[in-house]
Amino acid sequence: MGEGKNKITRKRLQSAKTVVLASTREDDLFLDPFTGSSTTGLAAAMFGRKFIGVDLEKEYLDLSVKRLEKLNRQKKLTGWE
Repeated sequence: MGEGKNKITRKRLQSAKTVVLASTREDDLFLDPFTGSSTTGLAAAMFGRKFIGVDLEKEYLDLSVKRLEKLNRQKKLTGWE
């Protein structure tokens, strides 16, 4: 990731799920302006929320896309949707 830059926040998936469920309803839009690797986005997708994630670091955004694509593949394989 960017030289000399550190991500200050690391969100656990369980904590992100709690935040998403406590603050949104199904089909709501969840905005994370400091998304990092999109842990909150994963939680939002798991519970039928729309998600917009913003980050300045392309490496984190690339990782976010990979994580969300993996979740979508798992959902299709298991009939989760």
